[in-house]
Amino acid sequence: MKRVLRLPQNGRPQTGSGDGSLPGYGGAEMVRTPWGNAAELRSKRMRAGRGNEPGASELNQRQRLFAALVAVTSEKGYEATTIADLVKLAGVSRAAFYEHFADKEELLLAAVEALVEPTLGVIEAAEDAPSGEARVRQAVEALLALMAEQPAAAKMTCIELYAAGPRGEATMDRAIESFERFGLAELKRIKGRKGMPPEIVRALIGGFLKVIQKRLYSDEAEELRKLGEPIADWGLSYPPPPGKLAGPRRRGRKARSFSERQAVAYPPERVLRSLAAIVAEKGYADATVAEVVERAGTSYRVFYGHFANKEEAFLAALDSGAAQMMASVLPAFHRAKSWPEAVRAAYESMFAFAMEEPEYTRLGAVEMYSVGSEALRRRDKVMEGLEALLMPGYELAPDTPSIAAEAIGGAIYALIHDQVKKKGAERLPELAPTATYITLAPFLGAKEAYERSIEENEKW
Repeated sequence: MKRVLRLPQNGRPQTGSGDGSLPGYGGAEMVRTPWGNAAELRSKRMRAGRGNEPGASELNQRQRLFAALVAVTSEKGYEATTIADLVKLAGVSRAAFYEHFADKEELLLAAVEALVEPTLGVIEAAEDAPSGEARVRQAVEALLALMAEQPAAAKMTCIELYAAGPRGEATMDRAIESFERFGLAELKRIKGRKGMPPEIVRALIGGFLKVIQKRLYSDEAEELRKLGEPIADWGLSYPPPPGKLAGPRRRGRKARSFSERQAVAYPPERVLRSLAAIVAEKGYADATVAEVVERAGTSYRVFYGHFANKEEAFLAALDSGAAQMMASVLPAFHRAKSWPEAVRAAYESMFAFAMEEPEYTRLGAVEMYSVGSEALRRRDKVMEGLEALLMPGYELAPDTPSIAAEAIGGAIYALIHDQVKKKGAERLPELAPTATYITLAPFLGAKEAYERSIEENEKW
């Protein structure tokens, strides 16, 4: 029987056999969680008594709340989940909830930590495989099997966690950094893979995460069981670049100021750009319609004449920024003489747009996670358009894993996300060689991909 990973009620992953059945998302009480089926949580309450181990009752309550959070967010999403929902399903009093957690966000962070830490231990151990390529493959397959086994918990960890704002993203960053350390350590043991730049490894993990997120928000987690081999084939297809992937030496043109761009925009566009700017400053949750209207120099009538609420305006801002970016990228791509040149030209144009519209760039690269699954769907719809530009690569290298185009899109997005968050949109042109190399290497090999990546730099 096939070995899969499980997270039983004590929160520690272990191997075992499973039938692969999925609970679906038809109702919170029907959801299976790592701490038991949601419908059975109230029956798991411990009776007070001297026979209990110290702290056992408190741990039992915490785990029932963890399970309730997994179940309710799988049905309603984190933002719509209330403490009343959680205590009712878990069979825990409101007073007991506040003895354990200050608020819903603290519960989310604690639940994810309880899932992430033991899961990382299983992945890093990969005890059934020798070091190197076999261990990487086993780790990938183990993680995907675990997510297929517990889709509701995986969805909370990989998607809903971002609703916790900076603390949620910091938790995700720690998990990604653990995978990055694991990947770098194992690549050193694989012939021809030593010396891979950490930023490329981190981007590849981002591509892996994008593939996972799409299956989770689409309620297609069972598909993850089939993707272990193609994802590992894609990730392991990258040799280190033969030289340094330095950014272009020329400076991009200076962007117009926010006020200059607003002055020539129609009122709805001013609203969207203002929303993007405010969200970048204080986060989506704290941005208000009143602030947006004031920053845009318009009125509530204009805002509500175009958007039903803040979330609808946020999604419209994502769409507007993406449409403008694609209007810049596609002509640059189609003007190029060859496909490799077109890839580099597309990134040059994309990053130039990002410099000129930093508010939309940060919204689409960083802040969009806070809105949840619908924002991810909008992101992936845009990325599918960009992935279509990679189809000529399959004509050059038909044996390239079919998942490569989707995963490359996620890798480039992760690269952009990290750069914008750490250095700002104005530094994005520095990524053009690395983005080009990540895109071309699976199709052209390391040498040609590297030459294509740096040749634009050498013209200046």
